[in-house]
Amino acid sequence: MHHPKFSQSSATLPAAKGSPPSGRWILALGTQLATIGLLATILPPMPASAITIRFPRTKNAYRACSVELMGAGLTADAAASACADALHPRDISKCVVQINRKTNIAAVEALGSCQRVRRPLQLATCVVDINTKSRTTTTTPLLVLDQCRRSLLPEQFSECVVGLSRQVDFSLDRLMNTCLDTREKVSQVDDRPIPKLPVDLIAPPSRLN
Repeated sequence: MHHPKFSQSSATLPAAKGSPPSGRWILALGTQLATIGLLATILPPMPASAITIRFPRTKNAYRACSVELMGAGLTADAAASACADALHPRDISKCVVQINRKTNIAAVEALGSCQRVRRPLQLATCVVDINTKSRTTTTTPLLVLDQCRRSLLPEQFSECVVGLSRQVDFSLDRLMNTCLDTREKVSQVDDRPIPKLPVDLIAPPSRLN
């Protein structure tokens, strides 16, 4: 028989540190594990074919070019011919679309210039910037298109025109003529003589037998 005082004092003592978890915690943990196991047996495994990784598809450049040109108003024949002749079709279509959307220039007019330059995207930037950012008297957009096409460096040309227009009170035509970097103007600025080869390095003319 246990002593009454001993039983009462032992029941009120706190559990010692490091003692094993109580029974109800063990029961709760076991219930959770049993639930997880039951769900694993009920739910069917996901087949490997259902796990797919999607990568963005690269559009065909010629298809995208024709879509953009026809969307700008060009006929199917004109769009197909322009895209097929281009080394970089998207550059041509982007040039036409940008000029057509941001200026009053028709897509047909823009296409002719975009096909005749080495840098179609810079041409578009030049035409749009001069038409929208210049503070001087506006001229016909087709004249701006022609001047940008004639420039060797279209972006630098437009920066010159727009920059001077904010400070100098010139007409836009005069500004474009001033900034136009044609080969004739480059040759006039550079007055250095053309180097000549030494006489002894020039091969003598061949004698006829």
